[in-house]
Amino acid sequence: MHTYRALLIAAPLLALAPAAMAQTAAPATAQAPVAAYVLGPNDEIEVKVFGQPDMSYKTRIRADGTITAPYLGTVTAAGKTTGQLSDEMMRTFLRQKILSAPSINIEVTTFASKTVTVLGAVPTAGLYALDQPYSVAAMVAKAGGPRADGANTVVLTRANGQVERISLTDAATAATRMVGPGDTVFVPNAEKVYVYGEVNRGGAFPVSPGMTFRQALALAEGPTLAGSTRRIEVRRGGKPLDKPSLDDVVQPEDVLVIKEKWF
Repeated sequence: MHTYRALLIAAPLLALAPAAMAQTAAPATAQAPVAAYVLGPNDEIEVKVFGQPDMSYKTRIRADGTITAPYLGTVTAAGKTTGQLSDEMMRTFLRQKILSAPSINIEVTTFASKTVTVLGAVPTAGLYALDQPYSVAAMVAKAGGPRADGANTVVLTRANGQVERISLTDAATAATRMVGPGDTVFVPNAEKVYVYGEVNRGGAFPVSPGMTFRQALALAEGPTLAGSTRRIEVRRGGKPLDKPSLDDVVQPEDVLVIKEKWF
C-alpha cells in the first residue's frame, strides 16, 4: 500500500504533465478541465444573466438535450460546453434585441450525464461524475483508494466492453490512463499467499508483482528460533512443489510452510 500512496501523490503531477506541455506549445488554446466539460442529458445548470436577476435560473437538461430558457424558448444544450452555450444565448439576446449588452455565465451544478462506476475493494464504491478528466489512479483515489484487503491492480471495463488490467504500482500507466463516460473500474480483493509453520506471524498476506517466498517470509516476520529456512515446503494447488526455493516467485494461493530445524 506504500507504493500506492506514493502513486497517489505523483498521479496528479503525471496526469497534468501532458496538459502542461500543451500549454507551453499553444497557451492561447489551453482551457481549464471544467470549462471543457461537454453538457449532456440530466446535467443541471445554473444560468446567470448579469444585471438581470429575474432572468437567472436553474434548469435540468432534458433527455432530448434541450432546455427551456426564459425569453428564448427551447434551446439545445447537450453537446456544448458552458462557454459555447452562454455565447449562443448572448448572440440570441442581441439578435432578438432583448438585451443590448448581455453578459451570461453558466455553471454546471449537477454532473449527471457522464459518470464512471467504481466497484470492489474500495471504501466508497459507487457512481462518480466525470466533472473533470480523471486517470485510473485518480478515480480509485476518489473512491477512497484500495482497502487493506484490496489488490494493487484494477480491472478497467470500457463502455464498449473492452477489458484491461492495470497495475496501480505502474505510475506510467495508472496515473495517465484516463477513464471515460460509462467505464467501470473494479478493484478486486488482493490475491494471497499463506505462510505457516515456524514463523513469528503466520497468516495470509497480499501478493505483489514479482514477490518471492523470501519476501513472503519477511511479511510473516521471519522464522522463529526453531525454524529453518533450509527446510521449507510449498504447496501449490494442493500439491507440494519439488525442491522449492525461497527465491522462487510466489503464485496466488501458494502455501509456504517453514519447518523445524534438525538438531
